[in-house]
Amino acid sequence: MKKTVNMDLLKNSIKKFVKDERGEFGVKQIAITVAVIVVIGLILSILRNGLLNEMVNTVWEFLWEQIQKLMG
Repeated sequence: MKKTVNMDLLKNSIKKFVKDERGEFGVKQIAITVAVIVVIGLILSILRNGLLNEMVNTVWEFLWEQIQKLMG
């Protein structure tokens, strides 16, 4: 009798826990999350394919010119 009560109590507590932890994940939230991941991936691939090199070179040349102007 005591084991049955404990098992029922355990089952009910697990059901309550799972019910509370479901969250509100809908299709829209999942779609938005996937879209954000895709956009971040696109940005990273663009930066890795040469745009980042161009940006760094442009900034470096600008800074180097400014240093040369200050020195001479």
